[in-house]
Amino acid sequence: MIARLAWRRVQSRYRGSMLGAAWLVVQPALLLAVYTLVFSLVFEAKWGVSGAEAWSADGTRALVDDPFAFGLLVYSGVLLLSFFSDCVNEAPRLMLDHERFIVQVRFPVEILPWVSLVSSFYLFLAGAAVLLVTTVALYGLPSTLVLVFPLILIPLAFLTLGVCWFLSSLGVYFRDLSQLTVMATTALLFLSPVFYPASRVPEALRGVYALNPFATLLEGSKSLLFFGHAPDWVALAVVTFVSFAVAGLGHAWFMYTRRGFADVV
Repeated sequence: MIARLAWRRVQSRYRGSMLGAAWLVVQPALLLAVYTLVFSLVFEAKWGVSGAEAWSADGTRALVDDPFAFGLLVYSGVLLLSFFSDCVNEAPRLMLDHERFIVQVRFPVEILPWVSLVSSFYLFLAGAAVLLVTTVALYGLPSTLVLVFPLILIPLAFLTLGVCWFLSSLGVYFRDLSQLTVMATTALLFLSPVFYPASRVPEALRGVYALNPFATLLEGSKSLLFFGHAPDWVALAVVTFVSFAVAGLGHAWFMYTRRGFADVV
């Protein structure tokens, strides 16, 4: 049911357009081209890490000295963060937009955050395919460490799901919450290593910066996809544990508060 509802959401997004589902590939390709044009060709930006971080596992120079690669690095971060942001920004109105499901006692409304997550994952896969094909075409096959990339997606998915359960429940009672989430996800875009490496953060702020789970997830994804390095396994394990805890608490909170949804909507 979740997969079917999620795919129907994706289809409805492009229904009636000339290209239809082809927008799944065209849209991320155009976005990648814009990032490459602006950051790599106009600003001539470089990723700017140094020392051991600037060398891949096989001893060859990594992409940090190639201005063209900056767009790919930024896009990879935007892709992961958009997966989270799209779901979170929708969550506060998720129950309100599906009021008919709430009044149907037999419909499990707790799956609606799952539907939002899976539909966003379809979009993520299309964007990831564009990123992978472009990277392979320009720089060859990535390190075999890329095979452990799902270890980045698992905590990201459960963290997203847990936050969505919390926000979709609270959004029923606090209608202004959707405005706050948009502001929060916009701030998160700049407070996470999307446009810069985490090594650029001042030393005095790194302890606080490390509390952001996306600092670990985004740095780990770039290490796997572009630099041929393994992620920080300890930090990743902590983020994974936290994401499972957030998902468990979010689900428990949602199931506890859902009994009052019908009286409010």
